[in-house]
Amino acid sequence: MKLMRILWVDDEVDMLKPFVLFLEDRDYHVETCNNGSDAIDKVLEIKYDLIILDEMMPGLDGLTTLQEMKRINPSLPIIMVTKSEEEGLMDRAIASQIADYLIKPINPNQIIMAIKKIFQADEIRANRIGEQYTRFISQLNQRLFSSPTWEEWAQIYREMSYWELQIDQVNDEGLRQTHFLEKRNCNTEFTNYVERNYRKWLQSDERPNLSFDLISQYVAPNLERNVPVYFIIVDCMRLDQYLAIQPYIQELFDEDLEMYYSILPTATPYSRNSVFSGLLPVDIAKRFPEYWVNSSELDNSRNRNEHQLLDEHIAELGYDLEPTSKYVKIFNMEEGNFVLRKIETWKNEKLIVLVYNFLDLLAHHRSRDQILQETIPHEEGLRAFTKHWFLHSSLYEALKLIAKQDAICIITTDHGSIKVNRATQVVGDRDATVTVRYKEGKNLTVNDRHAIYVKKPSEYGLPSKGIVDNFIFAKDDYYFVYPNSYHQYQRQYNGTFQHGGISMEEMILPLAICKSKSLK
Repeated sequence: MKLMRILWVDDEVDMLKPFVLFLEDRDYHVETCNNGSDAIDKVLEIKYDLIILDEMMPGLDGLTTLQEMKRINPSLPIIMVTKSEEEGLMDRAIASQIADYLIKPINPNQIIMAIKKIFQADEIRANRIGEQYTRFISQLNQRLFSSPTWEEWAQIYREMSYWELQIDQVNDEGLRQTHFLEKRNCNTEFTNYVERNYRKWLQSDERPNLSFDLISQYVAPNLERNVPVYFIIVDCMRLDQYLAIQPYIQELFDEDLEMYYSILPTATPYSRNSVFSGLLPVDIAKRFPEYWVNSSELDNSRNRNEHQLLDEHIAELGYDLEPTSKYVKIFNMEEGNFVLRKIETWKNEKLIVLVYNFLDLLAHHRSRDQILQETIPHEEGLRAFTKHWFLHSSLYEALKLIAKQDAICIITTDHGSIKVNRATQVVGDRDATVTVRYKEGKNLTVNDRHAIYVKKPSEYGLPSKGIVDNFIFAKDDYYFVYPNSYHQYQRQYNGTFQHGGISMEEMILPLAICKSKSLK
């Protein structure tokens, strides 16, 4: 095992002898130096693993020495030792990227703990997280055995998603694989729960908030306040993706995170129209046939009238918006920049709706783009990519501007997505929809362990083209392939992010109620 090489820089070198002996007894190799200039020369000549640096020295002081050492080797860990707790001093030291600092007088155990924190932090954190995760899984299995309610399922998924972010930090492949299997087990139980209860939800008030509840439950009540209400939908955003950007939203707003459930299928033409209209798809098709196109080839056209559906819904709820609501759908940078230019002029508006489509486009393009598949190889990559996009997006810039207003901002999504890993064969006629997590068509045949077969679409709040029209929804992480092109579609879709089916990732969704910090 390689000895760790430490350089300790202090003008009172003689005072360091007990510390040097203590560290050498523990197999550290320690050299000393009594001034910053000589220390810099040593760093130029020798590759040290760690510098312990006194802040107050004659000649070059600790901060100047620190900055020069960082210029020579930016990754060199440096512990600063100081007599001062002055805030400005420590701010400058931290800004210069010290690994840690100690306040005099110090004792040998403090030095050891500081070294371990720097060099063994990942191992210590991984062991601690592993122990905590084991306890969590033990408790989780007991909760699954006791038949969770929809509230408990939302909490289970929330905790699973928080754990994913914790596991990302320690980068433990064994822990990640364990979590994958536990989440798959949860999804199996969850899809069975949805299959038993979904139709009852549509006939009862004893249910979670569903897509068609969002405007009435969250948006409309805030219209009574004399502040602008921004309703922002980030298409195809899972809970774990929101948690990856949550800290930056919390810096801007007082945020309260709630959960709601998407309707089925968890696909934009159904779920987002339901959000804006306050209706199930079967009722949209009946009441607004001009807005519902009965063609599997024209699914995207079903979302062309979201603004009209929203205004109809708001009026039915008894709100007279003067002026009318603003609605902008953002597909590209030009449309995002348009929003940035307009936000200042919207400070006297009542309702502004913004729909950002980037994450949905990302999921679709990743399915056929090799570069994106390599950039986002797994769910951890999806979270990291989402964070990177958000921090450089017009959405983040828009939120910064909104936060400066006295405003309420509701951030949510219409559905999530799941990384599909298992193919299941489906047989249907040639007019069946081409989607891989749900299908609508005639004479559909599928393994009922892998999918829900809907004989009567109306029981699921869905319109149908004819009396023999059916739907199927994929469970867990299955996706549909036709037997005559099985291997072709398996190569194309295995490992891609899809939506439309039943899983915690697609159905249980974040809804953040954000208030400007200046708003009382």
